[in-house]
Amino acid sequence: MLINTVLRNHYKIVGLLGSGGFGDTYLAEDLDLPNKPKCVVKHLKPKTSNATVLPIARRLFDKEAEVLYRLGNLSKQIPKLFAHFEENGEFYLVQEFVDGHELSKEIIPGQAWGEAQVVQLLQEILEVLVVVHQQNIIHRDIKPQNLMRRREDGKIMLIDFGAVKEIEGLAENTQGQVTSTIIIGSNGYMPNEQASSKPRLSSDIFAVGIVAIQALTGRIPQEFPEDANGEIIWRHWTNVSDRLGDILTKMVRYNFSQRYQSAAQALQTLAYSTSPTTILASTYSVSPVKPKSTNRRIFGFNGAVLTATGIGLGVVAMLGLSYFLKQQSPQITEKTQPSISLPCSSELTFLPSTRKPDRKFPDGTEYYGAIDKNNNLFGKGVIIFKNGSRYDGEFNKNQRNGCGIFLYPPSSSSYKDYVGQFVKDKFEGLGKIRWKDGREYRGNFKAGYCEGQGTFQSADGSLKSGIWQKGELPGSDLSCNI
Repeated sequence: MLINTVLRNHYKIVGLLGSGGFGDTYLAEDLDLPNKPKCVVKHLKPKTSNATVLPIARRLFDKEAEVLYRLGNLSKQIPKLFAHFEENGEFYLVQEFVDGHELSKEIIPGQAWGEAQVVQLLQEILEVLVVVHQQNIIHRDIKPQNLMRRREDGKIMLIDFGAVKEIEGLAENTQGQVTSTIIIGSNGYMPNEQASSKPRLSSDIFAVGIVAIQALTGRIPQEFPEDANGEIIWRHWTNVSDRLGDILTKMVRYNFSQRYQSAAQALQTLAYSTSPTTILASTYSVSPVKPKSTNRRIFGFNGAVLTATGIGLGVVAMLGLSYFLKQQSPQITEKTQPSISLPCSSELTFLPSTRKPDRKFPDGTEYYGAIDKNNNLFGKGVIIFKNGSRYDGEFNKNQRNGCGIFLYPPSSSSYKDYVGQFVKDKFEGLGKIRWKDGREYRGNFKAGYCEGQGTFQSADGSLKSGIWQKGELPGSDLSCNI
């Protein structure tokens, strides 16, 4: 199709977004609306114009358009369908334009993600897939290229549903039967039953598991070996915790009946493998509070010697996720009784007074917990520092990774504690931090900053929510620099 072509006197083609065996995708302008907003036009052409094929193609097209329209109205993370029409035996879908980037820009071969990041990715994908599976619809082509990170709010968008592609492969065989000659799916992300044209809801679960393993290991799916039973071998490439490893292993089982049978089931296992802490807050309008920035460097190890400056308490918890902040917005908003489920427990490990530390450092710091063969802190453990601060949570190679809690020194810090996820010794993922004067931040962290969607509670109980950037909430004088 030529650039500047106008379809139905309505949609002006301004550029080619992609072209492949399933048709072409174009960027277009909606000429009927003010400012001519962008949209996406998908052009689908059956391989043959046979009079027998066209009615079946039309029926499939109308059916799938109805599905896309319904899904787009059910979830803000699925592009809305604006129009579908047929011209000269060819089919067109007009959908919402997603300003963002494919997850293939984030999941890069050779760059392994941290476990907490992968857990958050799983939550984000499964949450939108729950909507799809509740309608008994199978996506059939989940892969990084069909998962987009929306620029506006960082949400993941699920695009390019595979069922529409069947239209491209319709053909009449020698017996006069019209069938699709195309197997929908992508190599590496498609389980065996889908390759046999018998996809199920659990086929999507397989694909999501593969995406997560790809991020966790930094390897492409084509590199994953299989054992004699067809099971994927991958855990030797990463120091994944048993609970996340077991979840991913179940997601990618060879036998579809042994996987989670839907996105809701997988998400529930991920979310409730621990008893997440739910925080309730009341209505209020915000006071212009700006906490002082202290203790920017949280915690560190130097060889065998562990150093701590104003760090604190932790809670051992399993990696679980829950539905969190369903609607994200770049604007600042007030919240009324928000319910935010944390992925980490807030219960401290009990240490009997008779228990001796498993490792004691020259400065008096004591560690209670597992140590690997290289004498590194690994797994679940508790560190109590000489200054009274404490970390209770998960370790990997002498660094905090996973879930945990810090209790700050009772006398020398304005902070009280942090409950949440860690990546390479920094607050990263979902969590909450509390000040001694009653202030609290709940939401996303990155590299030790409040970063992403989050809610700040002032000492008077008032809340303000928005997208934080490096510890600052744009448009306000609030600060959350840890």
